[in-house]
Amino acid sequence: MKNRRDFLKLSAVTISALAVPSTLFAEESFSDYKALVVIYNAGGNDGFNMFIPSGDDALTGYSNYAKARENIKVANSDLPLTVTNNQLDLTAGNPYALNNELSDSYTKGFYKHIGMDVATNALMPELAHLVNQGKVAVVSNVGNLIEPATKAEFLAKTKVRPPFLFAHNHQTKLAMTGEASLLNYSGWAGRVFDNWIDINGGDIYGMNISVGRSEHLFYGDKTKGLNINSNGPTSYKHIKRDIYDELVQVGESDKFKKLYQELQQHSFEMQDVIVGDWNNNAPTFSSTNAYGGELFSEPTHEQLQESKPTLTDTSIIKRLKAVAKLAYIGKNRGLKRQIFFVYDGGYDTHNNQSIQHARKLRGLSLGIGDFTKALEEMGMANEVTTFNISDFGRSIGENGDGTDHAWGSNLFVVGGAVKGGLYGTLPDLTLGSDDDIAKKGRLIPTTSMSQYYGTIVKWFGADDVLLAKVVPELDNFSVKDLGFMG
Repeated sequence: MKNRRDFLKLSAVTISALAVPSTLFAEESFSDYKALVVIYNAGGNDGFNMFIPSGDDALTGYSNYAKARENIKVANSDLPLTVTNNQLDLTAGNPYALNNELSDSYTKGFYKHIGMDVATNALMPELAHLVNQGKVAVVSNVGNLIEPATKAEFLAKTKVRPPFLFAHNHQTKLAMTGEASLLNYSGWAGRVFDNWIDINGGDIYGMNISVGRSEHLFYGDKTKGLNINSNGPTSYKHIKRDIYDELVQVGESDKFKKLYQELQQHSFEMQDVIVGDWNNNAPTFSSTNAYGGELFSEPTHEQLQESKPTLTDTSIIKRLKAVAKLAYIGKNRGLKRQIFFVYDGGYDTHNNQSIQHARKLRGLSLGIGDFTKALEEMGMANEVTTFNISDFGRSIGENGDGTDHAWGSNLFVVGGAVKGGLYGTLPDLTLGSDDDIAKKGRLIPTTSMSQYYGTIVKWFGADDVLLAKVVPELDNFSVKDLGFMG
């Protein structure tokens, strides 16, 4: 028998998906469709080995980067990209392959980009190709930051640091809330949904959907997000459903039990719709990946030129395929705004980084490449913007054959509406410099997460009033729009 605690748990989950009457809220309405895809690189991604400083400047360029990273520096070697009919072509072999060792490929070189002082890691040719096409904004040295501050101001304690710097759980929560000074706060995407609660006409999908693991991002005061497995939604056994439906028809005098039954029945009905959409209304793709295989298929280890299977972590390919299906379903159901959250763990590279980070970067690039092609085939490339976040960056200084928890990092934004290029301010990479809060390359962010989110959410349709709720610390910064969205 269900007790009151069980009931409240179910109610909290189920009610979050029900539409609150729109008369209670004054909100925006849109005639177009837009979606955001948030990729969370859990563990603290090394953004400076994803996008390597490649310029000639003595402080911010390659030479200073290389001094700090004797063991895991990426070689200063510009690799070729084979492009056929404007499509990346890896069928003839990988330009990064070296003795079938992932660690050697990780540090072999990078792909330079005209007019940019960062280059893309060798293991990310798909992402590099998108950068060359002008579809990627690289935003340098981004992190949780309450207000602009210098090292001297932090040391003198005249400016406040975000709480619990370098701690996974705390910095992750801050990145999810969109406010660097408060830990116990709703997620920024949850606040968007709270204020646009009927933006999709009360549709059962709501606005916010996690594929796989869920995080604080979708916690709202009035709303929560759906959570759908990358393999698809769970379908209840029909024989059990039939029995349950018969039981529900029996008169129930207890109001508490009756409400519980009604909520559970609504949950079953929602599930039926989602399962039906997933099985019957999802898209199919004729495009191929860079190896000539089906879109979202996993390349073999022979194609990847790895010494054995399972080196590359390809799990995100399946998750992004699920997002492509859900975005297609959402647009065709008449939804106007959606935010998807994709968990991508394994970035805490204290040691063995040249293998552990390599396997993550390769899979991430494959997934983004296929996802972009899928959006283009569906005619949704200009409507969906994908971007990454992480707990924090990693130290420029080495930690043996790895790196330590740090602060600022390089992030990316991908999509047809993106104005490609390098944004933000490249930091001084000298260990112990004025941009280093310690002496090991823990870089003080020169761009805040508030500015990063604010630029994206403004494109999504938020006005100044909503921006003040979603990223309340944005007002602390003179530059509120970084300019990378069209």
